[in-house]
Amino acid sequence: MPAMLWAIDGDLRFTSCRGGALADLGLAPDSLVGMTLFEFFQTEDTAFMPIAATIRALRGETLSYELDWGTRVYRVRVGPDRNSLGQIGGVVAVVFDISDVRLEEAQLLSESEILRKIAENMPDAVVLVDGEGRFLYASPSCAAELGYDFHALAGVNFLSLIEPEDMAIAQDAIGDVYRGDSYPFAVRMKRADGSWALMETMATAVTTAEGTRLLLVSMRDVSEEKRSGEYVHLNRRMAEFRNKAQETAENLRALLVTIETGETPTVAEAQLAQALTGGVPQPPTAQTQLAQALTSVEQKPLPDEASAKGSFH
Repeated sequence: MPAMLWAIDGDLRFTSCRGGALADLGLAPDSLVGMTLFEFFQTEDTAFMPIAATIRALRGETLSYELDWGTRVYRVRVGPDRNSLGQIGGVVAVVFDISDVRLEEAQLLSESEILRKIAENMPDAVVLVDGEGRFLYASPSCAAELGYDFHALAGVNFLSLIEPEDMAIAQDAIGDVYRGDSYPFAVRMKRADGSWALMETMATAVTTAEGTRLLLVSMRDVSEEKRSGEYVHLNRRMAEFRNKAQETAENLRALLVTIETGETPTVAEAQLAQALTGGVPQPPTAQTQLAQALTSVEQKPLPDEASAKGSFH
């Protein structure tokens, strides 16, 4: 292990020194025996943390500290060494080399700082929301795009700013993001002054080191751009497509119930099978109609669906 175990007497002299981390310092086991802490650290300063902590341990305290030593970083746990009568005869210290951990932490902080600077300097508004939709972060651009600063948005639900008529669009898109499909969409969002802005939005699902799922969203106001009309038209088409899909699903569900119960399909169900298969309903069996319907659905995407998906990309 990258650790050392020190035993030090009441005169602050090493009585034992073992551990795998000694090799990194060019030391052999017990090579420090007989040397004082003052000699080892080449200082007479009793306020120097390793010496001060050892003195406190000789008085009965147990404490921890970190030590930057050359190019290495160590976490030290030091406490009194008591005999069978409970008397303190020295100090025992466990020293762990945490240099690699500190390096990884420094790299993570550096990456986080870079990402923060990118978000703060992007012209688009960038927000981070939790699984409940509450704002966890809002970039300064939110003030320019919507008139809100982060203090005004902290804890507010992201969906509460969306025009109710566009709510289904946002919910569908966010659901697709969590399923791994991300594409731009546009919804009307309320500005701080009460007016509405058509916001082109792109969302990405992110997972923290603790496994928490969050949503990273970038937005820009396209209210004054030519494509704003295209988004409005697309939103209307998607709403129509959603309604048709729901109606088809209900009809299919009714047809399946008919087949499971062995009943004769109704005229409406026969028409559904005809529409799905693209042919004339045949008298044989309901099972035959279902097989034809499923084959047609797999091979032929609905025209509305194909055009809607193409418009997103």
